[in-house]
Amino acid sequence: MLNGKSTFSKYLKRIAIVAIAIYLAFRLRQTLQLLLTSLFLAGAITPLIEQMTGFRVRYKRWEIGLTRIWAVGLLYLFLLMIVVLAIAPAPQIILELGQFFIKLPNLLEQIQLPKGGLFNFSQEQLNRILQTQPLIDQAQSLGKDIASQTFVFTLQFLNAIGVGIFSLLIAAYMVINSNRLMRKFLRPFSKQICQEVETLIPPITRCLGAYVVGRVGTSSLLGFCTYLTLSIFGIPYSGALGLLAAITNLIPYIGGLVALAAIFVATLGVDFNRGAIAIFICFSLQQIEAFILQPWLVAPYLNLDAFELLLSIVIGAELFGVVGAIIAPPIAGTARILFNHFSPSSNISDSDN
Repeated sequence: MLNGKSTFSKYLKRIAIVAIAIYLAFRLRQTLQLLLTSLFLAGAITPLIEQMTGFRVRYKRWEIGLTRIWAVGLLYLFLLMIVVLAIAPAPQIILELGQFFIKLPNLLEQIQLPKGGLFNFSQEQLNRILQTQPLIDQAQSLGKDIASQTFVFTLQFLNAIGVGIFSLLIAAYMVINSNRLMRKFLRPFSKQICQEVETLIPPITRCLGAYVVGRVGTSSLLGFCTYLTLSIFGIPYSGALGLLAAITNLIPYIGGLVALAAIFVATLGVDFNRGAIAIFICFSLQQIEAFILQPWLVAPYLNLDAFELLLSIVIGAELFGVVGAIIAPPIAGTARILFNHFSPSSNISDSDN
């Protein structure tokens, strides 16, 4: 009887602890979100920090290298320069993006197919599609909202940067004191669990780091190169289209097509030769990013085949929209690492090798 009561009280305490944890997580969800974001960033920059601290220069009897504090400081100084360069043109680019959406219906009307149509697609059919009222209304409504609330969007952009900077500061503390924090975190657990965690941390941080540095970095570079190309060839809305190319490129498979479609529409009002060359260069930049930079920087560490990557994007988009499609690949890559580590079949194959 006493044994039954003690068992009941033990489970009751566990249920109470879980209920309290869920309640605190709900009440402190913003703080929890900030900590999770910081943990994600800490894992993302850890491989780069380890490479920077691992670099040593020998001079006679001395060996000179960076400590974690100096490595994080230099990395953040570089990021600060990027943030400053991003903030300065932000209001103008946001206003330009709004104007592009407002004038999008007029730009679409300029599309003219060759006589006789194209691929059994007549000019009349194209006009009916492009003049679909919901499409026009949504594009103009979005453009008016962006143009009329440029100041609000800029404040939101600055607020997002502020939250990002705060998350980076917490991430810096985590990276600098990672060994001490890890010992404190693993102290209550058994030696076997500690070994498992220490084994899993390097591949997970490489996966997160490859995606953040590789995906976000190359998308930013692609947006900047797109902006330069369109500016050189005198294409209107070059800043807005560069921003659009950088953002949509974070969405695999379809993001590049969306950016190219917008660039094609923007080139309709300029000289055909200039527009065609600009589109070709922008398309080539996307191919270089997708087939050279991504396989080199991201693919070896993401641990996903093409179907798994596509499935993760579809599920992420279904659950959380565009943001879900962007963050789904690194989450799926981390899940793949955990599955490969704990899967009995993978353990058997590793022992056979």
